[in-house]
Amino acid sequence: MSLMLILAGAALVAVAMFNRVPRIQAGGAPQLVRARLTEAGRAALTAVGGSALIIAFFLALSGI
Repeated sequence: MSLMLILAGAALVAVAMFNRVPRIQAGGAPQLVRARLTEAGRAALTAVGGSALIIAFFLALSGI
């Protein structure tokens, strides 16, 4: 459970920081494109992703 939260939180924070999302084309090659986030969107992704990372930390400490 904590590993899934770490992966999800890290992905959300990375999207907010770099403003890029992966897009998979027809040939199977991934390409990074702009996410077109507003400042409020970036703040929301950072808050949700950071919260997921904090929750994962405490879940890992408790052994779940």
